[in-house]
Amino acid sequence: MDGDGETPVYGIEDLAERAGVSRRTVRYYVQRGLLPTPTGVGRGKHYTEAHLTRLVRVRELQEAGVSLADIGARLDGATPEATEVAPWAPAQTTWTRVVLGEDLELMLRGRRLDESQVESIRAALRQILGR
Repeated sequence: MDGDGETPVYGIEDLAERAGVSRRTVRYYVQRGLLPTPTGVGRGKHYTEAHLTRLVRVRELQEAGVSLADIGARLDGATPEATEVAPWAPAQTTWTRVVLGEDLELMLRGRRLDESQVESIRAALRQILGR
């Protein structure tokens, strides 16, 4: 979290883990211009929720078979219909499985939750389900 305690910010390790890529991949995407440079300087560099959202989108498009050059063009101003993969195209995505309880799982595409987020979801579901 940043100084106001409300806006999430991530170091490169946390960003990479949440998006399901390596730190090296994050650096490569920044170098290629697919991901904006981090905010801050030196050891204070950090990434925002917008970085995470874009990183997940880049990975999804790449997994759908879109080249990095085309991904850059699509994300940086191509027509809206060009940013979507054709509905008939095979799509592979990365999912994270979070076991919340007996017979209860949460599937997340393209991101991971920290333990406090998972516990908040568990608590809310216990209340909703009366467990």
